[in-house]
Amino acid sequence: MRRILLAATAAIAIGAAGSAEAAYKFTVQTANQAGVQFQATNTAPGFNSAGAITATFDYTGPLSFNLGPPQNNSSAGDLNSTFFGANAAGISNYVGAGSLPGPANANFNSLAQFLASSGSASGYQYGSLYKIELGNLAAGTILTIKHDDGVSVFQGATRIGTTTAGPTTAITEVVTLASGSDTVLYYGRQNGSPSVLTVEITAVPEPATMALLGAGLLGLGFAARRRKPL
Repeated sequence: MRRILLAATAAIAIGAAGSAEAAYKFTVQTANQAGVQFQATNTAPGFNSAGAITATFDYTGPLSFNLGPPQNNSSAGDLNSTFFGANAAGISNYVGAGSLPGPANANFNSLAQFLASSGSASGYQYGSLYKIELGNLAAGTILTIKHDDGVSVFQGATRIGTTTAGPTTAITEVVTLASGSDTVLYYGRQNGSPSVLTVEITAVPEPATMALLGAGLLGLGFAARRRKPL
């Protein structure tokens, strides 16, 4: 009975380990868009990269960023500190430099200045393209993505699933990975607030883990039946 309990506990612990906070690599590029909407893809057609500034950093924590105020109508945009919210403490190894000339309110010279900067403004005056490296995800992994402004998922040069560019309100889309590989999420933060990005990564348990858990639960059921009085 003790062995069965230990086996079941081990299987459950293995499954729970996948829910621990993960680490991701962010690359954020902000540029003047001059009123042109860009697609949130690996090449970002329509994105005016002339004079763009870039920041990179590691982030550990949930991928849940939600700025909910109504659409702003000025060049001030919505600040990265509001977008990241309480999750800003998960940022490390920040590297960035430069500021963007008007109408942008963007300065990447330090993490503090980055957080006090805007990610986008209304009317596509300027915007930010986020490249988020999710890591090597297994086949069958499910990405549930809530976003406003557009996302896409890529493995190498291949776009996975269908995602929507430039929605005017937050929508939720589901992408299932057909194969295991390094997976990248591109998010287009543009046209001002609201800026919404929430990603839930649901990993499919490996067969060995499922078999161990099944055996443990089956053993527990058998042991309970043996103890049941006639």
